[in-house]
Amino acid sequence: MRCPQLSRLNLLSESCNYVKTKPSLPHGAPILGTASQGDTELSQMGGFQIEGLSSSKMAKEKRRVVKDFLRLQNPDVVMLQETKREVCDRRFVGSVWSVRNKEWVALPACGASGGILIIWDSKKMSSEDVVIGSFSVSVKFLLDGCGPLWLSAVYGPNNPLTRKDFWVELSDLFSLTSLSWCVGGDFNVIRRSSEKLGGSRFTSSMRDLDGFIRESELHDPPLRNASFTWSNMQESPVCKRLDRFLYSNEWELSFP
Repeated sequence: MRCPQLSRLNLLSESCNYVKTKPSLPHGAPILGTASQGDTELSQMGGFQIEGLSSSKMAKEKRRVVKDFLRLQNPDVVMLQETKREVCDRRFVGSVWSVRNKEWVALPACGASGGILIIWDSKKMSSEDVVIGSFSVSVKFLLDGCGPLWLSAVYGPNNPLTRKDFWVELSDLFSLTSLSWCVGGDFNVIRRSSEKLGGSRFTSSMRDLDGFIRESELHDPPLRNASFTWSNMQESPVCKRLDRFLYSNEWELSFP
């Protein structure tokens, strides 16, 4: 069986506790949606960075770039961070991904910042459960011949005061998912000094990330064709690896 391709479009953000949802949700709650044919609308991982998907003219052009990329890659699941959207409705989701049969779940942005969105092809993937956190969106998928698996999109906080809550949330997710789990996105922290251009002193945040990966026994594959995932794009740039995908032994066995 083919592993779902995970096309992660990291849009750099800050997430706006922990709530388990079902498909019927009140206004302002985490959003679940579906779209079917007639609507306008893992072993291999691909991704790129582009900032912001808000309603400005520039953001519309960025959404077009994302949409063209997805059309080319033809993924089964799409994960986005920093949507900057309080509402991710059918029209917006369709402006990002044109596949006809899709479902999605979103953590709304806090004002003009944050927001996480996971979209999947409902003809290929069947969802059983959804968990919305302060820094994450997680979906439990059922795949024929593969058993249940969990997929989480995360955006780590920039504020050191809230990073403790981030690690607690990830540890809770690890306990919940137990076996087959893949978590990816912008952790907003490097793991090693080599993941910053010019090096970095060892910080408590680096220790926390490394400790979480080791204690959870997750695989942390190296980057291909690049050393960093983020830059401030200045003349003397600051470059870091803030983005990564981590996955369990069981996930690797399911998708060798």
